[in-house]
Amino acid sequence: MFCLFYDSATRKVHGLNGSGRAPMSLTLETARRRLAIPDHEPGNIPLNSVLAITTPGAAGAWVDTIERFGSGNLSLEHILKPAISLADDGFPVSEVSARLVSAVIDSYLDRC
Repeated sequence: MFCLFYDSATRKVHGLNGSGRAPMSLTLETARRRLAIPDHEPGNIPLNSVLAITTPGAAGAWVDTIERFGSGNLSLEHILKPAISLADDGFPVSEVSARLVSAVIDSYLDRC
């Protein structure tokens, strides 16, 4: 999740980066070693690798966005209520998302 906010009072644009993060101890060298990628090759992280998973940053960015740029008139609970309903009741996803999840779900569940 990325957010750009234009403050008309100051005429400035502010940005928040809520993309996922990798573990602090994960270095390029560690990833190359675990995936057996030689230093001189670009390599790829396979979609079914645990190294392809990030710590979600979106939820923290939602809170940061509301606290920093919100009017204060709406609570976080009120703002997130529609999203909570979608999570409880289900929601459609794109074909690409469905295909990617379907391709790796069993291998992830086997590791839990």
